[in-house]
Amino acid sequence: MVGVIMKSKVDLVKFVDLKRKSLESNGENAHKLIGELEVCSQSIHHWIEYCRYHYSNLENSTKKSDLRLDRISSFYRKAGDISGLRYIYEANIIAFLNSLHALLDCFPHLLDLFINSTCDLKKTSDGWKLDAIAKYEGMSFYDELISFMLDDTFNKVKGYVNTTKHKHLILILNKKTHLEFDNYNYNELSIRVNGKVACNKKIMRSQDIMVFIQECYDKLIPKFFRLCNSVQDYKS
Repeated sequence: MVGVIMKSKVDLVKFVDLKRKSLESNGENAHKLIGELEVCSQSIHHWIEYCRYHYSNLENSTKKSDLRLDRISSFYRKAGDISGLRYIYEANIIAFLNSLHALLDCFPHLLDLFINSTCDLKKTSDGWKLDAIAKYEGMSFYDELISFMLDDTFNKVKGYVNTTKHKHLILILNKKTHLEFDNYNYNELSIRVNGKVACNKKIMRSQDIMVFIQECYDKLIPKFFRLCNSVQDYKS
């Protein structure tokens, strides 16, 4: 629901304000770091708004009455729409999950900029790899960071986006009353006793799409906000 994100908030500007206060130098490198952090935090804000927009569109294009008509005729379109209903809900499903993936993939770079006093701005982010995450061990937000990296919903999102980006579109099945993904692969992650990441190949089977997207919207994004707030508390 739209209200869930509205109630669960994060002040992205606070990352920049806290970082500016913590810098001992006002030199050129400090200005570049602050500038990069501003762009990164603004990007996350935009991705959040894109998710909200596409989620709202999906609520309006996946009503049971419309799905039944879409199942009867692949050419069905609602009055005023320039494309058939199938293209509208498919485009918004893809756009929502791509936006969510981009939003979450921005975070390791933002974290690197926010926590460290120096940062190679030309270096590509290491992303959600354990080696990159491990450097924050001992910090108050570390357990939350690990929990997010292992989150099953997050890894299902990554599996979907990586398949559609690098291989092919995943078939969306209209079951008259709801939509389902065709099967696709994703990685289920866990931490072994030796501290290494175990990666098990799993199959996402017959998932109700709106149930999954609502889980992303109602649980995964607020979980991300809580992680951001915990990181900010560490520096406050």
